[in-house]
Amino acid sequence: MIFGEENHVVAVPFLKGEGIQTLEEKYKQALEEMPLENEVLFLVDIFGGTPYNAATPYILKNKTADMVSGVNLPMLLEVLAMREHVTLKEMLGRLKQVNEESFQVCSEHLEKIQQANQIGEDGLL
Repeated sequence: MIFGEENHVVAVPFLKGEGIQTLEEKYKQALEEMPLENEVLFLVDIFGGTPYNAATPYILKNKTADMVSGVNLPMLLEVLAMREHVTLKEMLGRLKQVNEESFQVCSEHLEKIQQANQIGEDGLL
């Protein structure tokens, strides 16, 4: 919706009742659609979960592939924005930063705002 149609981006569904072998086959089919020279980045939800475990053998065999877990919308948007302009290694560094920046605790953020407002009103540090 934000970036429109994207080439060489594939969502691989992992459905209830499917096992690791089924997911490995789905990954294989999706990868066959990719140009051979492309770097590959797997975006998964949980470290050590089935999607992660199914992708690991591919990454072990391919130095131009990697994976990140804990994926969220800010990370996905960053990948789509950067993917044609940076190397996989550069992207991974940026995704670590985005993940850190996007994780916020509301009460802590509100407390900072209140403190800033109080400093402004009182003229005190």
